[in-house]
Amino acid sequence: MKKRLVKKVAMLVAIVLVLSSSIGQAFALVGAGDLIRNHTFDNRVGLPWHVVESYPAKASFEITSDGKYKITAQKIGDAGKGERWDIQFRHRGLSLVNGHTYTVKFTVTASRACKIYPKIGDQGDPYDEYWNMNDQWQFLELQANTPKTVTQTFTQKKGDKKNVEFAFHLAPDKTTSEAQNPSSFQPITYTFDDIYIQDPQFPGYEPDPIEPTNVVRLNQEGFYPNSDKIATVATTSTTPINWQLVNSAGTAVLSGKSTVKGADHASGDNVHIIDFSSYKTAGTGYKIVTDVPVTKTGDNESMKFNIGNDIYTKMKYDSMKYFYHNRSAIPIEMPYCDQSQWARPAGHTTDILAPDPTKDYKANYKLDVTGGWYDAGDHGKYVVNGGIATWTVMNAYERALHLGGDTSVAPFADGTLNIPESGNGYPDILDEARYNLKTLLNMQVPAGNELAGMAHHKAHDERWTALAVRPDQDKMDRWLQPPSTAATLNLAAMAAQGSRLWKQYDAAFATKCLTAAETAWDAAVAHPAIYATMEQGAGGGAYGDNYVLDDFYWAACELYATTGSDKYLDYIKSSKHYLEMPTELTGGENNGITGAFDWGCTAGMGTLTLALVPTKLPAADLAKAKANIQAAADKFIAIEKAQGYGVPLEEKVISSPFDASTVTGFQWGSNSFVINEAIVMSYAYEYSNVNGTKNSKYINGAITAMDYLLGRNPNVQSFITGYGDNPLDNPHHRFWAYQADNTFPKPPPGCLSGGPNSGLQDPWVKGSGWQPGERPAEKCYMDNIESWSTNEITINWNAPLVWMSSYLSEVGPKIGDTDIPKILLGDINADGERDSLDYAALKRALLTQDFSHIDLANSDINKDGAIDSVDLARLKGFLLGKIEL
Repeated sequence: MKKRLVKKVAMLVAIVLVLSSSIGQAFALVGAGDLIRNHTFDNRVGLPWHVVESYPAKASFEITSDGKYKITAQKIGDAGKGERWDIQFRHRGLSLVNGHTYTVKFTVTASRACKIYPKIGDQGDPYDEYWNMNDQWQFLELQANTPKTVTQTFTQKKGDKKNVEFAFHLAPDKTTSEAQNPSSFQPITYTFDDIYIQDPQFPGYEPDPIEPTNVVRLNQEGFYPNSDKIATVATTSTTPINWQLVNSAGTAVLSGKSTVKGADHASGDNVHIIDFSSYKTAGTGYKIVTDVPVTKTGDNESMKFNIGNDIYTKMKYDSMKYFYHNRSAIPIEMPYCDQSQWARPAGHTTDILAPDPTKDYKANYKLDVTGGWYDAGDHGKYVVNGGIATWTVMNAYERALHLGGDTSVAPFADGTLNIPESGNGYPDILDEARYNLKTLLNMQVPAGNELAGMAHHKAHDERWTALAVRPDQDKMDRWLQPPSTAATLNLAAMAAQGSRLWKQYDAAFATKCLTAAETAWDAAVAHPAIYATMEQGAGGGAYGDNYVLDDFYWAACELYATTGSDKYLDYIKSSKHYLEMPTELTGGENNGITGAFDWGCTAGMGTLTLALVPTKLPAADLAKAKANIQAAADKFIAIEKAQGYGVPLEEKVISSPFDASTVTGFQWGSNSFVINEAIVMSYAYEYSNVNGTKNSKYINGAITAMDYLLGRNPNVQSFITGYGDNPLDNPHHRFWAYQADNTFPKPPPGCLSGGPNSGLQDPWVKGSGWQPGERPAEKCYMDNIESWSTNEITINWNAPLVWMSSYLSEVGPKIGDTDIPKILLGDINADGERDSLDYAALKRALLTQDFSHIDLANSDINKDGAIDSVDLARLKGFLLGKIEL
């Protein structure tokens, strides 16, 4: 793992160099004399200005080609309850200096007569204001289609202030007749331009860090000695380019020519491929250097990387600690949180909730859902997301149990995760999973009610909380959302899995899990079509799902693996999903996208369990399950090879969960599909074992998927916090919110971003000038806390990171132990023969210094670690019958 400081220092140096070379001086600030970073919205860019709305208020915006920011207030709040700030246009991250005098200027036009409230004040508590109209807390009156220009000055008299915003409150105040009668509200369009907060003493801002543009993209952490080592080069060259592998001393240790791949649609780049898999010497600080012409020094190189056996050793710990950090109801504290910056008070310590009174489901009870994991950047708890996340974490342990894994190391063994339960005699990974499972068990409808045994789909706040809000600061009302068949079957599946894993450690808890699982199964059978709505809620994601036969199959697989009951086996065998491992997902919020499984399409997880857990399943069926897993892995590997950056995804038509609009590209949370497919490829590797030899194409396919996540992508971005020279820095999260409020911490290492999303649903990316369908799929990503559609982090995306990092940490160092190809010295072209063709191939390689088309191990004939004229001479002697090899 690289320190994130390395990235910042490197970027600062790059900024200095660029400025020095372009304007003849060192580091310079930008925007002196004015606090506003974007005044005129030229080039259809609106950031950092952005629109926010509080449900049920609704607004849309566009930035016109002539530099106008147009906002249409389409809907306002409930009668008598709405607030003027339910629709805001704002610029955050400002600082005021005591004694400085500021001049505020802006021009605004409204499509009809109305009032708005402009102010400069705190982003959060105590919400003090430092300027408002005439310093009298007044509204600004606007006449229809008449531009209004405001110019006022104020002197800051309340001390130095950070985390200040310039905000325009656009919803009618609740005291107005419009707010009292929202059904009669007519949309208003506001047009903004020329916005300033001038301060002659303001020195300016530091320039934004320059994002890396290295043309060579690869895994920024590194490679195992015997794994494939592939890099992608972005270049328009139509002929192979020269490359060298350079070690930390600056010495070229391998060289060759690239393979031209050409136009890569998903990235929008023209690319070449560099394969340096033949180099197996462990070391640190390697880089690939090419002769691609560039305008910025160093851009023709890759970032530095290592070759060794510890590539994922730390990540398996960090990725699992994600779940402790996101626990509800207990303080996150030292020593468990590793660094004091991540400590926080307990949130939602009494989470006893009733069904949402605004929904059709009516019931007179409350459930104690205290505890568990927060789902994502928000404070919701979702059974379907919790289901796949908890299952994946427990499956990582179960894989190790049944396939000869080492359960004496992190994240498995007791005492290896530094969590409050460490030292209790139980595996730490199961302790952490149980923390969530126990809470989700309490989401079941109590006995005596109409839907007894069903599970509530989710629980969350009545409205979205703001960024930079600790869980303990969340004072929103919280509700249970209606039960669903999908949630009930998710509960049945993970509870059944938990029962068999806990049976040897805590028999009482195992029995409780199994009772809940079988109760849930029976309830789902009785109510097979209670579907979760696709409609987005006010304070939580929809997680809509209108197809649940896959969930029935998954739940039955888990219950059969735990009980051995024919009741579940009979259902499994009758299912259309029996033994399948999907390569495309359809149902719920998916539309035939590439993938193996996710929270809404769960059949693949059932097949993985049938293949893994010993049962009485017929041998032929077991073999078919394993064959189907390998066949799916073959499909994913074929997709990787077709893509310029090795990502196992295809561009598909996807629909927005918000408005059903469609676009072709990558799905929301695309990185999760990548890493779940890597799990399937890993299982395929295990099941390809023939006489002690496994097919290395499968483990290399899984590693290729991880390469994409760690930097082999067109963004030159590691999507994992704390890993790589350009790691994810600003995921969408309420507490790890440094970018929104620097009194909050940055995220700990080991968090996986959802990544590129062609839907681009959030206002932040739209405010940058990006529009759905206009950008290549792989470039629909922004490392910004406000970009919730491309940069969210969630439990169900981090769980497979736990799975893969723990698996690769164990298996990676063993790659090649039983499948190292036999070396036949002198067989230069690796055709199994040693003849004149080999002599010609080696001579050509030495003359051109292009070693990409010869077998390097077979070419080092005198075994001195170099390929040179001595090897050619020995090969000639062998072919003349003078020496033996």
